[in-house]
Amino acid sequence: MPLSSLQPPISESPTAPPLDPALSPAAVTALLEGQVIEAIKLIRLEQNIGLHEAKELIDTFLRSQPTLKNRLDESQADAREGLLRWLIFLLAGGVGLAHFLD
Repeated sequence: MPLSSLQPPISESPTAPPLDPALSPAAVTALLEGQVIEAIKLIRLEQNIGLHEAKELIDTFLRSQPTLKNRLDESQADAREGLLRWLIFLLAGGVGLAHFLD
């Protein structure tokens, strides 16, 4: 049996998205620092593309880098937790101050 009969024709092969889209070093550095919005802004300026396209490039890059994506997710969760703590602190302080002033 010829080897060519074992492989499907090219037109039938599924096409996979690129594993490592070309991101500039500045955009990658911004992602490593947890600044996703800054990375999107850089991509938009450098490649002269729209917001949706830039976000898709960043999302594709993050899907190809699971450890970076996990680190970003943890960083965002920590930021939300810190914000919640400050909100509770400020509310408790406001209630205490209102009670003291009455």
